[in-house]
Amino acid sequence: MSADWSRLLASPEYLGKLYDGAPPPTGACDLFYVHIDEREDSVTLGFDTRVFPVNLLPEWRGKNFNAFEFHLFFTGVTGVRVTGWGASEAKVIDLTVRDRGHLDVALGSEASGLAFRAASVRLAGTRAYLATGNP
Repeated sequence: MSADWSRLLASPEYLGKLYDGAPPPTGACDLFYVHIDEREDSVTLGFDTRVFPVNLLPEWRGKNFNAFEFHLFFTGVTGVRVTGWGASEAKVIDLTVRDRGHLDVALGSEASGLAFRAASVRLAGTRAYLATGNP
């Protein structure tokens, strides 16, 4: 698991308030969405998890939700490298915060996956819902 992933998501402007500072680890998050936008030099990643937030928003109360998704929007993206893609690549997530707040993101491995550097990242959206079956 990426320590920078946990540190980033644990901060209040990301998932910290919803998870009391203990967001789900990368192994508990399934990557279900990747959008590379060359017009805006951005990448959006969507994750789904069954680790449900401990602090519910008022609109989620009493609805028996058991699944949560969130999107991270990376801007100032450079050095995009795609060497392959498949289900196994989506399971390996590494996020590293570098100097001046730049982030290195790697999905998969150097031999097969997606990698890029971003100048910044923000939480672009969250959604709670009722999921059936196992993730």
